[in-house]
Amino acid sequence: MKKILLLLILAVCASSTTVNAQQLQQDNVRRIAQKVQPKGMDNHSFGVFYYSGKDVYNVRGYKICSGDSIDDLKINPSYTSFATLERNKKGVTHVSVWDASKQDELIKKIQLKKINTTAIAYSYDAKQFAVASADKQITIYDPKTFKIIKAYTSSIIPNKLEYSDNNYFLVASDGTNLEVWNLERGTVRTTIKLDSPANDYLFSNNSSLFAVPMKNGKMNIYDTKTFKLQQTIDDLGKAFACYPNTDGKYMSVLNNDSRISIINLLDPTERHILDDSFGSISDIRMVYNAVDEQNYMVYNNASNINFQRIDGLTPYYNKMMTSMLNERLNQWMKQMPDESLQAYQARVNETTRAVQAKAIEQEIATKMATGLLETSDVAIGNYNTAAKSLALHFNSMPDIFLDVPMSDLNAFNDAGKLEFRNAKYGLNPDDKFELIYAEVYNPENGKTYIFNNLDRQSLASMAEDDNFVPLEIIQKSNMEETALLGIKEDVLELAKQEQTITDKTHISVKTEAVPAYNADGEKIVNYNVEFTYEVEEEYSARDDFKPGRYHVEESKAAMLMLEIMTKAFENDFKKYMAEGKRVLIKVKGTADAAPINRALAYDGKYGEYEGEPVYKNGELNNITLNKKEGMADNEQLAFARALGVKNYINNKIQGFANMQTDYQHHIEVAKEEGSQFRRISVIYTFIDAF
Repeated sequence: MKKILLLLILAVCASSTTVNAQQLQQDNVRRIAQKVQPKGMDNHSFGVFYYSGKDVYNVRGYKICSGDSIDDLKINPSYTSFATLERNKKGVTHVSVWDASKQDELIKKIQLKKINTTAIAYSYDAKQFAVASADKQITIYDPKTFKIIKAYTSSIIPNKLEYSDNNYFLVASDGTNLEVWNLERGTVRTTIKLDSPANDYLFSNNSSLFAVPMKNGKMNIYDTKTFKLQQTIDDLGKAFACYPNTDGKYMSVLNNDSRISIINLLDPTERHILDDSFGSISDIRMVYNAVDEQNYMVYNNASNINFQRIDGLTPYYNKMMTSMLNERLNQWMKQMPDESLQAYQARVNETTRAVQAKAIEQEIATKMATGLLETSDVAIGNYNTAAKSLALHFNSMPDIFLDVPMSDLNAFNDAGKLEFRNAKYGLNPDDKFELIYAEVYNPENGKTYIFNNLDRQSLASMAEDDNFVPLEIIQKSNMEETALLGIKEDVLELAKQEQTITDKTHISVKTEAVPAYNADGEKIVNYNVEFTYEVEEEYSARDDFKPGRYHVEESKAAMLMLEIMTKAFENDFKKYMAEGKRVLIKVKGTADAAPINRALAYDGKYGEYEGEPVYKNGELNNITLNKKEGMADNEQLAFARALGVKNYINNKIQGFANMQTDYQHHIEVAKEEGSQFRRISVIYTFIDAF
């Protein structure tokens, strides 16, 4: 039923919108009419639940449950359940948790004796459910068992709770005071006293920023490394609510009950306005649809649940740049197979790394900005008589200045005739491109003028503390990857000699040191150790999983990968398995699109699961797997393969049991059929490894 609902919603959102002078046209909204007015809502991607009075409805207008008068609604991020904060006729409040897939199915009622509950929130990984109460207690429950995990005593009576995406923080607020809890330590990281009461607050999707729209029509933006005020954005109307887009570059703000603005946080002068004539908007969400790679605004109004496609938002180029730059630079810093240690140390050092980073950044920015000059309007600007420089003005980039003798000025009559050759670009901190090098040919006098700003300070150098890992750690990682490759080759060679596997199975191992911050705002370095494999198509049925198989022992390729993994953690990588340290283990199981006409048997070897949180193609959802029902679809088959890896790690690799181990299950189902799509992979992330 959920799949049918999602397809229905995507269908009604299929039409495009246009941005005209940053005004999003009202008639481009696709509306799903409701019989009652949606007073408030929450969503899981395009799946929307809303409340009105005592009732909760889904987007098709079906009543899901009824209780006391509802003050708030939160959907479990795994989409198994939802919670309502309710108030009875006497004003006493309590929390009800409902099954999201059944009608009027109450799972749990949390009602404190003579104490009102005041706020609720789910963590973004669906592993915690927080309930605040009038006695200043914040109680954290397991959302599946409702056992109490921990409890905090606040200095305020919270009327709102919010987790950060990375689970570092839980923020409690009574309106004027914000209390930021460090969840790693279980202590208050900082408190923020506001000049005006908060209407709402949310973290950006990468948890680097914290936004607080206030009743004075302003929005404060805080940097979460320090929680110092980074900027204040004004002219936001009543600033009722806010919500970030996926990459964190834009923040939407509900200005009043009929207007939403979408603001570029790097350049707040860029705003996109959505006006809705129906009014009564109370909640807004921004959703990214991976199918059409577009942003959507989801919101309620007096009569509808609305889905608006948002065009005109530019990608977060600096974020993309950082990712590509680090990947390219890390590859460059690896020691080549035939490179001596002396030659490697001469090639790779702090000085050469800085030079290489700058060159790579320029190359990436220039590729990103392809076509920008061709679509820009160019005009002749002012002439500086002292410096003998002529300004060229672009409508899409900062001006550039050419060294032009005064005697040549008469040849600059038509900017449209100028030819820009060998152009190179850079990115500014505000995420906009600038021209940093160009050979400007003027056909009127046949001369070429050079603009050269290649020595500008690069973004890489400006952000070095944030995005760069110490060279000695990179070199250590490279040496360990070489050792890991040696283990792999030894295991594969022996398997081929014993003819247990063919040379058509290709196992990959990779290490990577990744810059990060902990919940105290201190810079740390995480360490990724990755194991993957591929089998050439014509041999995959021999070396990998056969159709419908999921036991890890039934894949020769998987077992060899796990053998390499075991040897690595018994030797070179054992030092990272320190007692009490944190490790995130992402296990991915995949399946092909071959139809399952009749449910496959599941023997329960890896346990039974009901509504288990799992990432499907990168998005948190849930899955059920048990012996009684077996495996009726390929998602369950992929999940079973991932569970086989987790089972192997827990039983065969010593050391992880003494760590703070957090498993993430990822599943992926290919669109094509074929045994080459049945495989598994593992990424270990050792937190603060060095």
